[in-house]
Amino acid sequence: MSNHKKVKVDPRILRTKRMFKEALISLLTENVDKSKLTVQKIAERSELNRATFYLHYRDIEDLMEQMTDEILGELSEKINPHSVENPSKGYPPLVSFLEHIYQHGGLFHVMLENKDFRTRIFNILLEIITLKGEEKMAKGNPFLVPTEIMASSTLGIVTWWVQAEMPYSPSYLAKQIILMYSKKKE
Repeated sequence: MSNHKKVKVDPRILRTKRMFKEALISLLTENVDKSKLTVQKIAERSELNRATFYLHYRDIEDLMEQMTDEILGELSEKINPHSVENPSKGYPPLVSFLEHIYQHGGLFHVMLENKDFRTRIFNILLEIITLKGEEKMAKGNPFLVPTEIMASSTLGIVTWWVQAEMPYSPSYLAKQIILMYSKKKE
């Protein structure tokens, strides 16, 4: 354990923020036109009031940014093999990545439409694939496809998987993705 102390956040604040996030995801999942999304609609859905919303967020963009940073921060922490907080030690990072998406399917379904979010997910995938590529290179078995093409293809597969309501388990999908890039030259 490290010596730095974590600041304890009031559970009521965490609950309130969670309620606003869930309300936003719920509204976006229902295909509410983003341009017609208001703080009032989010407050009503969360059964909280607008004043409470503004205690925690500047505006809807701020809520989305904080939500994105939080979910991607958690994702980076889960796939980092050196992380103290990594509960999935021993699992390949791609499986941890897909399990995290599976757990937050509604959010990812909505957020994958956002260009900045997709770029950040692409960079996480690129990191995972680059690490795997370095492993394979060390074993004298390099990937046959450039890592950027693999990350882009994988992002496409993940996007399809989320939009299709995740018909396969995270571990099965990870195995299929890995198999695509593991074929030996004929």
